[in-house]
Amino acid sequence: MLHRQDDQLTRHTAQALMAVLERYDLDRDAAGLRAGLLRATERLRAAPDLYQLGVKREGNHINNSKYLYYDGQLQITLDELPHGMKIPAHDHGIWEALILCSGRVTHTVYERADDGNTDGYADLRIIEDRICSPGDIAMVVPPADIHAFTALPGDRTFAMTIIGGKYADTRRYYSVESKSYVVRTPKALRESGALETSA
Repeated sequence: MLHRQDDQLTRHTAQALMAVLERYDLDRDAAGLRAGLLRATERLRAAPDLYQLGVKREGNHINNSKYLYYDGQLQITLDELPHGMKIPAHDHGIWEALILCSGRVTHTVYERADDGNTDGYADLRIIEDRICSPGDIAMVVPPADIHAFTALPGDRTFAMTIIGGKYADTRRYYSVESKSYVVRTPKALRESGALETSA
């Protein structure tokens, strides 16, 4: 159960994020958006009881995921990324920001180099490939809303995820090597056993 102080902090964070997003709608300043998201979430990320906050939700690819805030237009979730689980390249149909709270993650962002006119075919080009540490932000924004990531061994890995709206019900899951994709729900992918975990 949320204490009143935690509830107020979460609400304050959501209001600050809304202001950042309203500003971005006007100026389309991507660097300003990144900085604003980090600034707006700073106090919540520093909360000593952060990992006890939230309400359980069904994660897209993981088991430990909680809503910190949800109103249909803005979602803030806290997600534990299992070490070694390779989340394959996939899209969202919406922008997403991941702010790492603990641990380290390899994160790769792609854009399509093909014209998108052939079902099942996709030629992906890497536009960002890096290792994220606590305090780093990784974003995917259409048309470059394709990413893949893996939590690295070490401390437990938690990310605060922010999206402005609702995820698409189905996603394209890409095989970069074979230049192909399949359309599935995250739940179907999870239940298929396709998510790899390495020791």
